[in-house]
Amino acid sequence: MNSRIAVAVGLAAVLAAVLALVSTPTPAFAAEVAADIVSGASSRTTDAFSPYPININVDDTVTWTNRDAQPHTVTSGTPAGGPDGNFDSSPGFTTLINAQGTFSHTFEEAGEFPYYCALHPNQIGTVIVASDGDPEPTPQEFSVTATLDGEDYVITGSGDATATAATINPNESVVIEFDGAGAVELTLPTTMIESVTMVNGEQATIVSENDTSTTISVEVPEDQPTVTIQGERVVPEFPVIAAILAATIAGIIGYARFARNGTGFFGRA
Repeated sequence: MNSRIAVAVGLAAVLAAVLALVSTPTPAFAAEVAADIVSGASSRTTDAFSPYPININVDDTVTWTNRDAQPHTVTSGTPAGGPDGNFDSSPGFTTLINAQGTFSHTFEEAGEFPYYCALHPNQIGTVIVASDGDPEPTPQEFSVTATLDGEDYVITGSGDATATAATINPNESVVIEFDGAGAVELTLPTTMIESVTMVNGEQATIVSENDTSTTISVEVPEDQPTVTIQGERVVPEFPVIAAILAATIAGIIGYARFARNGTGFFGRA
């Protein structure tokens, strides 16, 4: 009888141990994330550190490598506020990240951590640390310029894809090409297009509109990452306008000269 009790107790202990192992969450593996201080960084801003921003999880380690010929720092904080003490490759400038040198820091808390180069404060970066799971992707901000007859029209936006080129079809539409698909918001100057009506043949979704610009929400298709935008007015070709204005001004000047000389268009008055 005692042996049966002992066996039962032993089985119960084994079962409890198995249940404890099953119920204990498996710790996530920390990642090593590579980042660069790019060549020519001292003359750059948000593109001095790559990637920008850096998206990681708690307990991940970021290692910056200096790909530039000049020394730099990776200093937590902002140029306006100065170092905030979270991390610093070069406290008191006692050490610098020289060419091909590295600096690493492990992020143990979730949050957004701005940083900059203390030697070149125009260089700024950000590390975004997610609390668990995959970090939420940050919308990509971009700008692209459409040019017609020497006039530039700047289109800005953000979203899942980045605009790579823009073309104006006078009096018809604006065509924007992207590097991928997904949801995007676009801000278009009214000097280029007014009263946006259609996007890729469907009714446009207007986010906001004022005297200077119109912001729309679009879905860039996967099969052809191009967006065609139509409106009540798209900027016409400049030579047409120029010709009308030139003819009008020439007529006024000619009339004024004839009138001053006492000469009509068909002979002397």
